[in-house]
Amino acid sequence: MNIVSLVLRIHPETRAAAEAALTAYPGVECHGMSDDGKLVVTVEDAEGAAMSDTLIALHRVPQVLAATLAYEHCDAMLDDVPTSDAPFSNQSQALKSPCEEAQS
Repeated sequence: MNIVSLVLRIHPETRAAAEAALTAYPGVECHGMSDDGKLVVTVEDAEGAAMSDTLIALHRVPQVLAATLAYEHCDAMLDDVPTSDAPFSNQSQALKSPCEEAQS
C-alpha cells in the first residue's frame, strides 16, 4: 500500500469545485480545510492508476495554486529495511536515498 498526504493551497471560494475535480481521480480523498485555503488531501494507490500520475494530475487542477507533500508511506520501502539489531547509524548507511546517491 502506498499513501501520501498533501496540503493543497486553493482560494477558499473555489473549495467545492476543487474538491469535485480532485475526488474525480481514483484514490483521492479531501479532508479538512483551513479558513485561508489549505486543503488536506490523501492519495492512495488505486487499481490501474499510478500514484505519480495522480500527483502530477492534482497539480494541474485549475483551482490548485500550490501543493506540498506532507507525508508518504510505502509498504515496499519496508521490505528493504535491515532487520538486524545493528545500531540505527549502521542501518541508515544501508538505506541510501536517491539524493545521497546523486551526490556520490
